[in-house]
Amino acid sequence: MRRIGKTIGATLFMIWMIAPIAQAQQQAEPPAPAPADQAAAPIPAYRSPLASAADNADDAGLMADPNKLIADTTSLTGAQTLSLGQLPGRHSFWQPHLDFTSTLSSNGLSSTTNTGWTTWSTIYGGIDLHRISGNSDLGLLYSGGASVSNDGSSNNGIIQNLEFLEKLQYRRATVSIMEQLSYLPENAFGSQFGNIGTPLGGGSIGLQPGLGPGQSILTASGQRLSNAFVPEVDVRLTARTSLTFVGDYSILHFFDNNLLNSYTAGGQVGYNYQLTRKDTIGLSYGFTALRYSNFNQSINDNVVHVSYGRRVTGRLAFQIAAGPEYTSFQTPITSPTMKGTTPSSSSNLYWSLSTSLTYQLRRMGLGLSYAHGVTGGSGVQAGALTDTVSGFASRQLSRTFSANWNLSYGRNNGLTVNAPGATTVANQTFSYWSNNIGLSHAMGRTMSLSVNYLLQYQDSNSAFCVGPKCGSSFVVHQVLFSLGWHDHPIPF
Repeated sequence: MRRIGKTIGATLFMIWMIAPIAQAQQQAEPPAPAPADQAAAPIPAYRSPLASAADNADDAGLMADPNKLIADTTSLTGAQTLSLGQLPGRHSFWQPHLDFTSTLSSNGLSSTTNTGWTTWSTIYGGIDLHRISGNSDLGLLYSGGASVSNDGSSNNGIIQNLEFLEKLQYRRATVSIMEQLSYLPENAFGSQFGNIGTPLGGGSIGLQPGLGPGQSILTASGQRLSNAFVPEVDVRLTARTSLTFVGDYSILHFFDNNLLNSYTAGGQVGYNYQLTRKDTIGLSYGFTALRYSNFNQSINDNVVHVSYGRRVTGRLAFQIAAGPEYTSFQTPITSPTMKGTTPSSSSNLYWSLSTSLTYQLRRMGLGLSYAHGVTGGSGVQAGALTDTVSGFASRQLSRTFSANWNLSYGRNNGLTVNAPGATTVANQTFSYWSNNIGLSHAMGRTMSLSVNYLLQYQDSNSAFCVGPKCGSSFVVHQVLFSLGWHDHPIPF
């Protein structure tokens, strides 16, 4: 892949003039019928077909009336997390966006000698596309651009992000095809790249924890490819019961850092039973085979989950899945340089848990998720027992001002005692915190200006290195100024 040049002149000048468009609202009396030759009304200006309703509301009043939403029908034991519901309307449209961010960063994550303050300019654009045709419902989010070091002391980065979801509806079955791919200069977990392409409140596929490669350890900047391909088939047996089949193939590959490249393949089968209109229970079994392309380690993981979910359209989405996790792996973990060493197999029984909660008030949204289980080790450890926590709070302060807060936490503990030549020391533990506070101002219906403060902190029970700096702890402060333009949805 080509690397962008050392210097890129970035100038952003955007002008957009529109005539006022009246928003469609419910009326106390039905409106008079339109003339036969009158053009169709514009499609609703919601932002992303891949996002939950909590992230899609254009006006605060929408969340006050759950009847304006369509109930979420996501399978409890499926690949996606439960949502508050979807906005109504079946329309095909596309929506372009262009975003510019200026970042002031301390203690940069660069793999070069820079350890002081650095300024970055990031520009990217893309589209949000939604296409309805027959039994197909397709959503696509794409963003591409570049991040440039203004002082030339750090490597520049390329930004490519794609999220794809297609659902094919049949009489008694639904087939879903999901793809989540990113090529980024930094870890997306808890960083400024975690929301690429959706700065005004769009969403994502929302895959369950464990589907796709995890990156919950802070590492030096450098291009990395993360990809998850997830097909799903849901079969309705009766009005209350259904079966869910999920496949998963994912890759995590580092191009600029000497980290562990991993890939996983697996599948899951689940049974869902709807107790009431709002409550569902489920039982599932999943198997995952995890391998490393540049390290001699293999992990086979088996998980049984008992699940419960509760959905109140427009207000609450809660789910929890817990159960035993049986994992077998090589011990001691070996490196390719260890000649004549025959690793033995070890097996351990752990516990696995995944839960998420989303709650929507009239002007405030809250969310919290937690996951515990075996992961690939984020490119640093050859297998880890991982805890991740993600939380958010958003508040509409006025008609044009809103505030948001995002918290991310990851704790990774190595599975076994590593042999000489491995990348980490015996049972090393990493704890990583990320705290992001922001204020945004909507300028009309297409422009947005925001400022954010991002704090990243990591510590460990043994010394580690992030770029040129080594120690038992590492901290990064970032201030980000962003300007975004999202056009109105354009029907086709």
